[in-house]
Amino acid sequence: MGHFEGVENQGRMQSVEGKRIAALIGDGFEEMELQEPRRALEEAGAIVTIVGVDDRSRTKIRGKKGLDDAGSAKAEELVADCTAEDFDALLVPGGASPDHIRSNRDVQRFVREFDAAKKPVFVIGHGPQVLISAQVTRSRQLTGSSSIADDIRNAGGLYRDQPVVQDANWVTSRGSSDLTQFNRTMLEKLAMAAPAQIGS
Repeated sequence: MGHFEGVENQGRMQSVEGKRIAALIGDGFEEMELQEPRRALEEAGAIVTIVGVDDRSRTKIRGKKGLDDAGSAKAEELVADCTAEDFDALLVPGGASPDHIRSNRDVQRFVREFDAAKKPVFVIGHGPQVLISAQVTRSRQLTGSSSIADDIRNAGGLYRDQPVVQDANWVTSRGSSDLTQFNRTMLEKLAMAAPAQIGS
């Protein structure tokens, strides 16, 4: 039994291999909510691209814990130049970043494209603020930081106080303390998703 289990597990991880994930962040992102999922994805063979919102983000996007270099990231792409067709999934870490980027029109378009294409959308902590501004939360079940539970409900979403909530193509999590479960669910969802059709 154990042997077959291992084989099945291996197959699942291989189906994450080479898949491309857009990590959408702005200033004030929660470092752990970017670093931990990114590490899990890269260890499984996925490619994570940091997507920023402005030219300055190519130089530095500041993490929440301060302004030291350890807590920063650089955008490899700008959201205005990207479409959901370029990627297999979207990751939106929390912190103060979602509030900073939520009003950006290209951010809203980008999120709506992923949702319309039913591609996996992975959102943590305050990340649902971006979903709310993209106007995709109505009648969807999701979780997030308890401080935005009312915002989710006011936008027509069904807030669930659980570590991880799945709803169709979405996987949402309350925050850093739920990352182990979030990462596992994210990899499973990504493994089941059809790869983006690029150049095939």
